[in-house]
Amino acid sequence: MRVAILGGSSVASVQLAAMLADWPGGAERRPPVQFALHGRDPDKLALVARGFADAAAGSAAVTATLDLAEVLDGADVVLVQVRIGGMAARSFDESFPWAAALPGEETMGPGGFANALRTLPALEPIWEAITHRCPKATVLILSNPAGIVRQAAARHGLTALEVCDSPIVFTQQLAARLDRPVSEVAARYVGMNHVGWYVPRDDAELSSLAEDQAVSPEVVRAHGAVPLAYVRYYVNQDRLYTGQQGKPTRAEQLTEIEHEAIDRLASGQLPDSTARPAPWYRLGVIPALDGLANGSTTPMIAGVANAGRVPGLPDEATVEGLVSFSDEGRVQVDPLVDLPPLPASLLARHATYEQLALDAAADPDPIRIERALLANPMVATADQAHALTELLSASTSGR
Repeated sequence: MRVAILGGSSVASVQLAAMLADWPGGAERRPPVQFALHGRDPDKLALVARGFADAAAGSAAVTATLDLAEVLDGADVVLVQVRIGGMAARSFDESFPWAAALPGEETMGPGGFANALRTLPALEPIWEAITHRCPKATVLILSNPAGIVRQAAARHGLTALEVCDSPIVFTQQLAARLDRPVSEVAARYVGMNHVGWYVPRDDAELSSLAEDQAVSPEVVRAHGAVPLAYVRYYVNQDRLYTGQQGKPTRAEQLTEIEHEAIDRLASGQLPDSTARPAPWYRLGVIPALDGLANGSTTPMIAGVANAGRVPGLPDEATVEGLVSFSDEGRVQVDPLVDLPPLPASLLARHATYEQLALDAAADPDPIRIERALLANPMVATADQAHALTELLSASTSGR
C-alpha cells in the first residue's frame, strides 16, 4: 500500500509513524506500507521524514519529496493534511471574528469560512493532479474545514472520506458512561464536520446524559439529543467569545509547540507527543488504512456524501456516521437514525452555509462572501455579516 501524505512536513506526522505498531489486529494484519511525504519546505520535510522513519522503526518505508507528481504516482491512498497559510493564517481565522463579537475557530463559524476561502482554491490543482496521477486512490481528508474540503474533492470525481477523531472520542466516552458497546452508541451518531449529536434511545437515557456535557442540561434536553462539544460554538458563542478575550489564539500556542518539536527533530530526538497529541491518526487514519487494505473488523465514524440519508440536506453534503469497508476495500454506509427537529434544523442551516461557502471560495466577491456568512449559524445579524465581509474581502483581494 502506497500512502501519499500531502502536508507531510507537519511535525505531527511523526506520531502516525509511531502508531503503526498498534495496527488493528496486530502486525500480521498490517500490509507492507510505503509512506511518501510531500511538503514545500525542504529542510523541515527532511527533518520530519527522518523522524518518521525513526518512529516507524522498520514497520513502514518512507520517502520524501517536493515533487507533487512524484509523490502521487502509484498512490493507493492520499492523505490530505495541508494547512494553507500555516499557523499565521490559522491565528487570523481564530481572531478576526472578534471584530463582530464572535469566537474564532478554524472549522466553525466565520473562522472556518475564512479557512475555506483560503484553502479550497489552493487545493484545486491538487485535485487535478490526483485525477491524473492516481485517480483510483482513496483520499482521506484531515485539512479543515474537512467537511467542505471533502465536497470539493468529490466534485472532481474522487473517492474521498473526511476523518475526524472528535465524534469517535465522543461516542467512546458516551459508551463508557452508558456501559454499552461503542458500536451501538456510534450507530446513533449523526453529524457534519464538528456539528453532530448522539440520539438517545429514549427520554430516560437523554436525561441520564444531560449533565456534564459541553453545553447546559437545558440545551441538551431542548435538542432532544446529546451534542458534540463543538456545537457550543453555535449555541453559546457569546460565552466562548468572552472566554477568548485577552488570551493567545490556539494557533499561537501550537506555534510554540511546533518550534520545540522541530528543535527536537534537529537534535535527533522524536517530538514530545504529549505536548500535542494527534489522536486523529490512531482513531481515524489507521482504521481507514486497515479497512481499505483488509476490510473492516469494526465500523468507524467518517464523513461521506449524504446521498439522501439525512432528509433536507443536499446529496453532496458531507455527513458523518458509521462506515465500513468491504473485503475489497470499498466504502459501505448504513442508514442513519432520525434527528430530532432542533438538531435537524441546525444541521440543515449548516449544510446550506457549506454550499454557499463552496460558491464563495470559487468566486470570492463580496456578495457571495456576505451570503455565506448570513447563512452561517454562528452569525446572528446582518451587521455582523457585513463587518466580517469587509475584513474577508480585504484578505482575499490579493488572490
